[in-house]
Amino acid sequence: MTTAVPTARRTPVPDTIAAVGPDLRDDLREKRYALVSAADLTLSPELAAAFGDLQASWGRLTPDVHFGGGDRAVRTRRYSDFAFTPATGELVPLDHVAYFQSEAMNAFVGGIERHFGDVEESTYTNPLFWALVRYDFDNLPIEAEYRDRTWVCQIHQIRIEINPGKYNELVPEGIHSDGYPWAGLHLISRVDVEGGHSTVFTWDEEPLAKGTFLTPLDSLIFEDRAMKHHVTGLSAGEDKGGYRDVLAISFSLPGSPYETLV
Repeated sequence: MTTAVPTARRTPVPDTIAAVGPDLRDDLREKRYALVSAADLTLSPELAAAFGDLQASWGRLTPDVHFGGGDRAVRTRRYSDFAFTPATGELVPLDHVAYFQSEAMNAFVGGIERHFGDVEESTYTNPLFWALVRYDFDNLPIEAEYRDRTWVCQIHQIRIEINPGKYNELVPEGIHSDGYPWAGLHLISRVDVEGGHSTVFTWDEEPLAKGTFLTPLDSLIFEDRAMKHHVTGLSAGEDKGGYRDVLAISFSLPGSPYETLV
């Protein structure tokens, strides 16, 4: 059974991310997805100052032995579950857990318990990390009766490194859903790579919207279990490799209509 670690609590910080673009909650209620430009987000001085430390944590991820990039690419990751209480802003790391998807949800590595390194304390206590969790949840069109309950927040940190002169697919499973009720994807860094075009689809794989994360904090928030998504591969120049770093934040509420599909 997954239990909270009582000694590692996140005390909420006063700063949150300010949006200067459209109201996302209406967009998400109507379309079930929203592409967000980094230009539509405003960071306080404290959050902007925390960005460098947050980016640096992607250099300390653990190898993903299931990726299969050969001599073309390497994927590194960290994954942890947290208890998130929106009413107080508490974000509490839970015990280590394997990341698991059924074969029906992931034809590539479904049915396998995949263990990655846990998200580091210096990452989940970073003010910008907390603010991104808060921003994603605050914009979700969730009924009031569920908003103040304690949710499970799943955190993935993912880096894809492309070797010089190589190309590799980012998602070997192809067009897919990860089954989460709601998820946010945020670009953290993008260095010396080309490609990585994102598309969200209906469940029948009709394209709904396309975009490319080029600037840190370009983002996508969407109802994952109601649609599918895909990202095209990346390539690097002949003279040097590059990488793309993404933070994935997902939310689920066991015992409610907001359970994750497995």
